[in-house]
Amino acid sequence: MNYNTAMRTLVCALALAAAAAPARALTPDSAAKPDADAVKLVEYFLKTPTPDVDTKLVAPFLAVDPETLPERLRVKARGKQIEIRTLIKLHDTKQKGNWLQPPENCTLESVVHPLKDARVYLMAGYKDIKEDEERYVTQKTKCSDLELGCHFSLIILFEKGKPRRLMLLPSDPLMALVAESHGHSGQTNFFGTTLTCMH
Repeated sequence: MNYNTAMRTLVCALALAAAAAPARALTPDSAAKPDADAVKLVEYFLKTPTPDVDTKLVAPFLAVDPETLPERLRVKARGKQIEIRTLIKLHDTKQKGNWLQPPENCTLESVVHPLKDARVYLMAGYKDIKEDEERYVTQKTKCSDLELGCHFSLIILFEKGKPRRLMLLPSDPLMALVAESHGHSGQTNFFGTTLTCMH
């Protein structure tokens, strides 16, 4: 089984596992000190390549509050959670067909983050893209920044008085359009077709 097939299988399993298991509620006691099981679970996810993780452990891992972990694990755990949640979101977007409806229950707060969070997104595997690349993507997809963040992986990092920083996950099919914006020819991997946001 090649990497792409393994990743597709994993993401399908991740989506099912995450949907099936409820998040654990944190009690005041559990928030006060790191839970040994949670620490072991996080360490497992950090040392295991994403395609190889046990999908049964995904929901418990996503339910861990990184702020309850030892400081050395907090940023890495948050980054891994972001990576897995984004893979699930991209999988869900792919299932929606060619015409993407306006996103529900998705706000700018889920797309725009403080510039200081850049480290976490870099840890999750995100890569910077340029403003002109992002403009090309919005023109091709007819999607707004909000829709690109809600349906895909666009993250906008912002701090007043500074230029915004744009990031995408490399596995995001929008990266094919980023490459295309530089005049690259050939087959792209934009879900094999062109997706368009409906307005």
